[in-house]
This record gives sequence, C-alpha cells and structure tokens, in this order.
Amino acid sequence: MFIWDIRKGIATLFLAGLLGFGPTVPRLAAADALQYTLQDVEGTTQSLNQYRNRWVIVNFWATWCGPCIREIPELMAFADRHSEQVQVLGIAFEKTPIDEIRAFVAEFGVSYPVLIIGEQPLVPMEPLKGLPSTFLISPKGQVVDSYVGPVTADQLADWLNQHAKGESN
Repeated sequence: MFIWDIRKGIATLFLAGLLGFGPTVPRLAAADALQYTLQDVEGTTQSLNQYRNRWVIVNFWATWCGPCIREIPELMAFADRHSEQVQVLGIAFEKTPIDEIRAFVAEFGVSYPVLIIGEQPLVPMEPLKGLPSTFLISPKGQVVDSYVGPVTADQLADWLNQHAKGESN
C-alpha cells in the first residue's frame, strides 16, 4: 500500500510538470539581445527587434493545451491595459496547420500577434519545461524572467512592475 502511494505521488508530480503547473523557472542570466524572426498567422514576418525599447511578454502555447486556452483572456486583458509599455506575443508551439491555428485565433478573438514556431529552437527560451511558458523580455531584448504554467493579468502586472523598477535603477 505504501509503495502504491509513493508511485501515485510521483505520477501526480510528473503530470503536473507536463501540464505546466510548475513553479517559476529560475531567473535566466541576461544574455545578448534576442533577434528572432518568425511568421505570424497571416504569413507576415515578425521580428523581436521591432519591439526593441519596449517590454515584451512571449507566451508559448498550443491549441490542445487547456491551461493555455484558459490564460488567453488574461493575456489579452494585460495587453490592453499595458499597450503603451508592453507588447504581448503568442507563439503557437505545435505543428498544427497554420489555417487551423489562424481559425483558432479568430474564434477566440486573440488580440495580440500570434507567431508560428519555427524549426530552430529559440534559445535561451527553449527547450521549454512545459506549456504554457511565459517569458519577460527587457527593452534591451534580453530574457529577464520566465514562468511555467498559466498566468493572470495581475501576475503579469506585478512581474512587470518588479522588473521595470530594477531596469530603471
């Protein structure tokens, strides 16, 4: 009986990690400015460089990921409230045909740009620890923090305020 409880506990922790209900990922060291270019759902090339001098929230998600879907309204609310200071970007982390992702984005009324993952890993953000995964990119183009699991608009605002204060010192 005791061994069964241990196995059940290990399986629960493993599944929680797979589903993205993990703690904050350790702070990443500031590196060179990120310079990624990906296609959006309309086929237009988007570059992270076009958002230089603004904070950027990069959210990796998938259409099949329940927690990812539930956080979309939170990301949109945050993007609407902080549009002057922050750009939210979604990256569809799946090999689903672009027409299906475009239809999903339209159905959910996603108001921020949604990019399609490319063939090359987006280091240092990848490999991901789970979905959803959210990264905060500084105005200088550096990953300053990350989180695995669903986020709320309030969490993102607190996160931004914490890092923006440090950036201004």
